[in-house]
Amino acid sequence: MAPLDPKILAEAQSSRNRLLEAQHEAERARADYNDSVRRLHAAGGSLREIAENLSLSHQRVHQIVEGGDPSAAGGPRGHRGGPRRGFAWPFERFTRRARQVVVFAQEEAESLGHTRVGTEHLLLGLIRTEDETTAPILAEAKLTLDAARERAKELVTGEHGRRRIPFTRAAKRTLENTLREARALGDPYIGAEHVLLGLLDDERNGAVRIVRDLGADPETLREAILARRAA
Repeated sequence: MAPLDPKILAEAQSSRNRLLEAQHEAERARADYNDSVRRLHAAGGSLREIAENLSLSHQRVHQIVEGGDPSAAGGPRGHRGGPRRGFAWPFERFTRRARQVVVFAQEEAESLGHTRVGTEHLLLGLIRTEDETTAPILAEAKLTLDAARERAKELVTGEHGRRRIPFTRAAKRTLENTLREARALGDPYIGAEHVLLGLLDDERNGAVRIVRDLGADPETLREAILARRAA
């Protein structure tokens, strides 16, 4: 097999980086747009007025206001395809990388034979996701996928048998915390860094236990995220 042409490979890598950045910007713009629509409604605008002025259908405005944006990648759904009741999934604001974290977490739980998706699996999803903000920080802390996966096996037990694996309360709490973390940082979107910050918020969850067991410090990780963003 002939080696890859280094010039063409460099061009492909550059194009990939530009594509990822464009996707990230598009996701941020969509989050800003949806947030503006919600604020228009909260300020007293009717669904009809908003729809007419933004050239949208009444149904589309209703979906945005209610947080059920179908253009975002799918999060957990109810039995008829609608959002789960009783839990405010903020997936319409998730970037592609953040949604990838959740998908990987679900895959990890299933592959390990666990009956629920917990914070341990969200941590595994973060490590698997090659996010430009979180990946270097996790690597520097020596939080490797194999080591974290072994600890997750020890902490969580279960067997295969469920077609759809539900999230634990701690995992739901983490995903809800991502919105609070994003708001605290003034971000209209939710990225992988907000998922990691949400995980580190709760000392009781399994993800933090794994972080500590592998020799890393949750507060140091938090500071590293904030420092990287500031830079």
